[in-house]
Amino acid sequence: MLDFKFYKENFLIILSLIASVIFIKIFNLETIEENTLLENLQLVALLGGFFVSIKTKNHKTFFTFLAMLFLLMFAREISYGRVFVDESVVQFNKKLCHILVGIYIGIGVLYALIKKIWVDIIDMIKNIKFPFWTFLIAVLCVLIQIISEKTLHNSCVEETVEFMLYCSMVVLALIYKKK
Repeated sequence: MLDFKFYKENFLIILSLIASVIFIKIFNLETIEENTLLENLQLVALLGGFFVSIKTKNHKTFFTFLAMLFLLMFAREISYGRVFVDESVVQFNKKLCHILVGIYIGIGVLYALIKKIWVDIIDMIKNIKFPFWTFLIAVLCVLIQIISEKTLHNSCVEETVEFMLYCSMVVLALIYKKK
């Protein structure tokens, strides 16, 4: 049940990743500032995944849960709103933020359990071929991101690969939405 079709979106992700890494190496970029174009593009990709998921009519339980995950990742990218407030407010509300995020995650897990998300997942596994190359690209993005953060200490590569990961997640959501 593997789908070895190489979707055009996969080609775009790989091409963008290669071009970005070459650009980073040519200009010897190592760090990236907060709230730059690249980080804003990550937010756009996550919002795209959220809207794809929320508008999907089939396997509603799975895609609603996926939308909740995209929303959580979006919130994490903006540091749960801390980027919009003064630093003194951030220190005061850190514990409250952790509590609210924990409650949100708890609600998501409870939703998945009550709505029996595994029914949708099993049905999708049985009826839809698994997009091998798109998943492999996502896994490679995670590995490159970990290496760039832990070994290379290059936030440019890390943020670029993170953006590509988010794009591949949206592509996966689109593939499952269409099928």
